[in-house]
Amino acid sequence: MRRLSQLVAIGYILICLATLAGTAVYGPLGYAPFPLPIGPARTPVIVTVWYGTEKEAWLTAAVERYQATAPTLNRRPIQIELKGLGSREMIDQIVQQQWGTGAPPTVISPASSLWVELLKSDWSTRTNTAIVADGPDAMAPLVLTPLVLVAWEERAKVLWPRGPTNVWHDLHDALVDPQGWVGRGGPGTWGFVKFGHTSPLTSNSGVQTLLLLAYGFYNKGSKLSGGDILNPQFQQWLTEIEQGVPEFGDSTGTFMTDMVRFGPSKYDVVAVYENLAIQDIAAAQGRWGQAIRIYYPPATLLSDHPFVTLQAPWTTPEQRAAAAQFRAFLLSRPIQELALQSGFRPADPSVAIVTNDPDNPFNKYKPFGVQVDIGQQVEVPPTDVLNTLLDLWRRKIDR
Repeated sequence: MRRLSQLVAIGYILICLATLAGTAVYGPLGYAPFPLPIGPARTPVIVTVWYGTEKEAWLTAAVERYQATAPTLNRRPIQIELKGLGSREMIDQIVQQQWGTGAPPTVISPASSLWVELLKSDWSTRTNTAIVADGPDAMAPLVLTPLVLVAWEERAKVLWPRGPTNVWHDLHDALVDPQGWVGRGGPGTWGFVKFGHTSPLTSNSGVQTLLLLAYGFYNKGSKLSGGDILNPQFQQWLTEIEQGVPEFGDSTGTFMTDMVRFGPSKYDVVAVYENLAIQDIAAAQGRWGQAIRIYYPPATLLSDHPFVTLQAPWTTPEQRAAAAQFRAFLLSRPIQELALQSGFRPADPSVAIVTNDPDNPFNKYKPFGVQVDIGQQVEVPPTDVLNTLLDLWRRKIDR
């Protein structure tokens, strides 16, 4: 009997050792209700994603779903870590290689590809190397959203009685009118016309607003040049508009929230992303005795929220491979449909924007101006022209 007990004990030990060896080599071998308290853990592949905060709700929900699938790479768990930043802020930190105590990014997802072009240019100037690889796997749009104007409906009817056909010149004329809303046919209690947008030095929507103003002045949608920016008439016109902005916010999300929170006493019209406007329509309902309404400029810009895997000194092949897996998940049909709930347009053209779901925001908020057709899109100018425009704003307007 004693001999049998010894054999059983030795057999058990051998089984445990074999299981431990297999786990070390091949990873977990199956469900273990009483896991061994010893043995090396598989080191996770950590993918740090710096993203524009406009898509925080969608990305957070997507990461939660992704991690629930227990993703792996070569039997190592993949771990996604998110960090929300302004688009300009993330580019500046990467170029200067300053990220404090946190991890440097494996992936960036600013609001627009124009920031990627600025990163490529600034990084190349500083290091004479490329930080974004060429090829189809280097960059892919995740979701889309156009820049729109949001106004309190009562005031928009006075400002654009026939609709916003000459939107920027009408807005300019209203902002410079010394009689304020009275000069436009509104009551004196409304005071001066107040326009709002974020700072183009820190926010993507601020840059887009600046570009649309420049194109709007010239009534064109492409070929914006450095000479256009240096035109004194344009500079005066732009300065007059920006004098009607009470303050320039840093975050588009906070900016839209403030419009709803403080009402028309702070802003009459603001330039923001369509998805943020959609998210706040319900919150604005009845808060100030009127609704907000979305208006689409005759020409606008799309934010494409690119997923960009960095070819940087601090990223490893494993991290870049894991990032590719995560990107595929974000572009999968269920996660693209999830983006619709946050007011985004899916980047996957096979995913319909309008569905039969009554809660689809493009159905639900159609009475508030939400529409599928966004009309013309303006051309993003070359980096040197964009930098000249930003430098003009910094010199003339920044406060």
